[in-house]
Amino acid sequence: MPARLALATLMAFASLTSSALAAEPYPDRPITVIVPYAAGGSSDVLGRLLGERLSKSLGQPIVIDNRAGAGSRIGTEIAAKAAPDGYTLLLADMPHTIVPAIQKGVQYHPVRDFTPIGLIGTASMFFFVNPAVKAESAQDFVALAKAAPDKITIASGGIGSATHLTAELLQAKAGIKLVHVPFRGAGPAMNDLVAGHVQSGFTTLATASSVLDRVRTLAIASATRPADRANIPTFKEGGIDLVVEHWWGVLAPAGLAPEIAARLTRELKAILDSPEFAARLAPLGVTASHASPAEFRALIENDTARWADIVKSVGISVP
Repeated sequence: MPARLALATLMAFASLTSSALAAEPYPDRPITVIVPYAAGGSSDVLGRLLGERLSKSLGQPIVIDNRAGAGSRIGTEIAAKAAPDGYTLLLADMPHTIVPAIQKGVQYHPVRDFTPIGLIGTASMFFFVNPAVKAESAQDFVALAKAAPDKITIASGGIGSATHLTAELLQAKAGIKLVHVPFRGAGPAMNDLVAGHVQSGFTTLATASSVLDRVRTLAIASATRPADRANIPTFKEGGIDLVVEHWWGVLAPAGLAPEIAARLTRELKAILDSPEFAARLAPLGVTASHASPAEFRALIENDTARWADIVKSVGISVP
């Protein structure tokens, strides 16, 4: 066979092979969703609810990989370094934009290193105490803390987590000093709060849903009382200007092919549009909130700037 013909045949074969590979349907194997927290927390609960539905719509198993530590930093850094092939996703939440502001040496940028797929939902932060704490309201709690500075403990889901930063904001806004006790996830933090090993803590209803009958809810960090929890006062009603709304969303590593990103966004939107999914979120205190990839990116950009300003003004510093 002449050299030119052989070369042409080889190139044609390579082209056909490349086209066949490019035509491989996505997905054709299991997808891993990294949840950067311990099992039992709000992100884990939402990740598993979402995973069940994505598995059905995509026709592949969804593996939930809990990578807890450093207030979501460990799992997030793993996701940022993963191959941008659509087989590794990140269940991100608000601390995604907080950690870079308060931890040194973070190996990811919350915007540049990720491809936004879409928002999942939002929820307000609730403030809980162990029933042994002699406080029936946020004002009572503040009075106790002022009478005994550096004595009352407040749990969080880890250094740099949303629960940690909200606790720091409470101390700054109310002029009190508490003892911060970080855990590897909000779930373990609530378990120790129930057991009485720590006295107070912030979290969402998604995390506290299984222990609500064993803790006392003092206030909610929202602008208004939620319709389904109208008996719980806001911090603002008690004279403390504390409003923190938590969010969750799905991200992929930067560089994800546009067609795969679009497919995942379509599937996510279909799930969020389902009344059944919204009904599953409601008891957890989470409101399904769809946002386009561009809107989700803007939210991440805005929160990154906002938390950086707050951290600087409050003076939070962690290792």
